[in-house]
Amino acid sequence: LCLSTAPDLEAERLLHGLQNGSRERRRETLHHFVLLAPDVTFAQEVISRDGLQRLGTIIEDGDDLGEVLTLALRAFLELMEHGMVSWETLSIPFVRKVVCYVNMNLMDASVQPLALRLLESVTLSSPALGQLVKSEVPLDRLLVHLQVMNQQLQTKAMALLTALLQGASPTERKHMLDYLWQRNLRQFIYKNIIHSATPLGDEMAHHLYVLQALTLGLLEPRMRTPLDPYSQEQREQLQALRQAAFQSEGESLSSGLSADRRRSLCAREFRKLGFSNSNPAQDLERVPPGLLALDNMLYFSRHAPSAYSRFVLENSSREDKHECPFARSSIQLTVLLCELLRVGEPCSETAQDFSPMFFGQDQSFHELFCVSIQLLNKTWKEMRATQEDFDKVMQVVREQLARTLALKPSSLELFRTKVNALPYGEVLRLRQTERLHQEGTLAPPILELREKLKPELMGLIRQQRLLRLCEGTLFRKISSRRRQDKLWFCCLSPNHKVLQYGDMEEGSSPPTLDSLPEQLPVADIKALLTGKDCPHVREKGSGKQNK
Repeated sequence: LCLSTAPDLEAERLLHGLQNGSRERRRETLHHFVLLAPDVTFAQEVISRDGLQRLGTIIEDGDDLGEVLTLALRAFLELMEHGMVSWETLSIPFVRKVVCYVNMNLMDASVQPLALRLLESVTLSSPALGQLVKSEVPLDRLLVHLQVMNQQLQTKAMALLTALLQGASPTERKHMLDYLWQRNLRQFIYKNIIHSATPLGDEMAHHLYVLQALTLGLLEPRMRTPLDPYSQEQREQLQALRQAAFQSEGESLSSGLSADRRRSLCAREFRKLGFSNSNPAQDLERVPPGLLALDNMLYFSRHAPSAYSRFVLENSSREDKHECPFARSSIQLTVLLCELLRVGEPCSETAQDFSPMFFGQDQSFHELFCVSIQLLNKTWKEMRATQEDFDKVMQVVREQLARTLALKPSSLELFRTKVNALPYGEVLRLRQTERLHQEGTLAPPILELREKLKPELMGLIRQQRLLRLCEGTLFRKISSRRRQDKLWFCCLSPNHKVLQYGDMEEGSSPPTLDSLPEQLPVADIKALLTGKDCPHVREKGSGKQNK
């Protein structure tokens, strides 16, 4: 809206109307305020005349809980968005009054989203006032707002929720998230927000990204903590991991053995499990991934015991250097997942790239690990890898996981299906295609030129092949006793109509056409058999004597 008069005069007129007008005039004045507030010059004039305080009084008094309050909140927010006044200057009674509007049951539907938006800005900008909001807005109240099928109200409730979580200490954040998960917030988001009939807005997508990042951030302390070799609990966890893989074998062998023999047996089993050191604590001293790698291995052994046993036994019994080391792979895979999911990184202020499957099940990080470690074993076999190829395998697995996560599968099962449909051969093909695109080989002008030159190139190739046939080739004759001591020569006649061939002595010079007694007219050749279609290849494969 263009200002019809000077900003200072317009600001003076509207503020006078707020103070001395009837209810209807107040409503009209506030309506004009909302339209003009985005104009920075007008906003400066209003703020310099204590306009924010006058709007604050209307909000704090709460005489009219309908349209007048809605317009006052909108005008107040628009003026504050200019950043000329700090949110920290707001009074405690004012913030408490806005909290009341959020907590009230029977409230105008247009008021509460604005009240939530105001409290979000307060929480993000002022730690002291943020603590006030946190103590006076119960999490259950925000859950009630999230369950109202009003997208704007849901978005603003989620915004305040993520702001409160960001402002909390790590310990408080963990308690808050544990409580929200117990109240089935994850399931509600997955079913009623992500899979809602209404498309997800950009703002909600950002808040879901923040919620995902903060939840994954709870893993950071474990990721940054190395294994403590003196911790009884951690030693028992390592032994549980070993026993789950070699229980029957270990128990039967270790019964009646001396302490030294038992220790030796345990060390051997830990090496079979894929630890680089006989003392596995040394492998887990590296941070990241620290104890998070141990958590992942234990989760896999307990929640997918048959897959765990199969992985370990399949690889520990191999003696061809192609065994995939479970522990080493798990440690490196945990680092890789932390990097791909940006565990421990600060939240971006604009990102929206949350993963829908994260909200699809509990323990999503550990569940993702269970799928990924089995993928790693599959890829290892496809690449016929040895220990020397470990880093190459990890690069391929990184690519498989990154490409599949970028598709944003809606569930873990869909992720499993898609990532397993991306074998090593397909990764190579995609790399080649992308490389050609980057080099411009597949650019339209290049393709057009290639098509133009194709007939001429095909003619050159045909000519070169005919010349090679005319030159002829020396072959070894394979007798019934598999001896290769006789030779024969074959070439195409200059007029391309006859194949001429005959026996030759070793060391003799290439024969002339006249000296080759056998002939085969090209016109008599009905078909050319190659590879598995050739009967000689088939007979060799079936064990018959070659003809």
